[in-house]
Amino acid sequence: MVAGRGARGGPGGRALRLSAVLAAYGIAALLSAAIALGVAGLAFQASRLTVTTGTILLFAHEQWAFWVGGVSLAVVAGALVARFARQRTTTAFPGAIEGSNLPTTGLLPAVAAFSTVLLVSIYHNTAMLAIAPATVTLIVFVELIARYHLDDEVGRVRRTARTTHILLTHGVAFLLLAAVYISKVRSLLSASVVALLICLLLTQIADGERFPIERRLIYGLVGGVVLGEITWALNYWPLTGWTGGAVLLIAFYLVAGLILAQVRDGLRRRDLLEYGFSAAAMFALVTLTVGSR
Repeated sequence: MVAGRGARGGPGGRALRLSAVLAAYGIAALLSAAIALGVAGLAFQASRLTVTTGTILLFAHEQWAFWVGGVSLAVVAGALVARFARQRTTTAFPGAIEGSNLPTTGLLPAVAAFSTVLLVSIYHNTAMLAIAPATVTLIVFVELIARYHLDDEVGRVRRTARTTHILLTHGVAFLLLAAVYISKVRSLLSASVVALLICLLLTQIADGERFPIERRLIYGLVGGVVLGEITWALNYWPLTGWTGGAVLLIAFYLVAGLILAQVRDGLRRRDLLEYGFSAAAMFALVTLTVGSR
């Protein structure tokens, strides 16, 4: 035991830790760049289509290739991250807290990639050739770095990583929900897309917490259905796209907050009041803002 602690605290142990960190960061950079390259290719393809900016690319036969490419990119992005992203383990980091190697690593990058594809389908101009790849690069890179430290033995680093992961999940949810609402497609399609992808985001939002993946999947399914139903109802409310996305984000914040509270310490009345009042205050603010226009 003494020798083990010495190895962990000595120069050899520090060199091993630094080598593992640099390798993980390097792989995160390569994965984010690869996904960004795919998004850039789709943005270039969309910019060459003979439709005006703001016209949703959907349903027309000549535009199917764009959506096949977009869905394929999201699936490949999730698969690549799940396969190659480095996990923090006791092998790479002696003395680190053993983390659950859950099959949720690729979910956020996959949804982020698809969300940027949705934005490209709406704002398919030359500016998106830079904006969309930069957005997905930043999201994926920061997420992989945060995920690597979800089980860090240093409490401050672990808490920062988990907070970053949760904030990124909310950011991707906003991009997704706003893009879906802007598209104004039929409620059956928009609500179904929201239900599926929000389920994925909610399933992985509590990564790093000690909680069975099966129960988190159930919570994610319930939360996805709730957001899908809200999307269906909100389609009848005449809001601008980004405002509609903000309203849906408030609902996501409420559902995600209750799930995190349940996962951490069990849901209590204080949690219901905290998240309920916060969501109600934000919704009232958005309503007043819309009403004043």
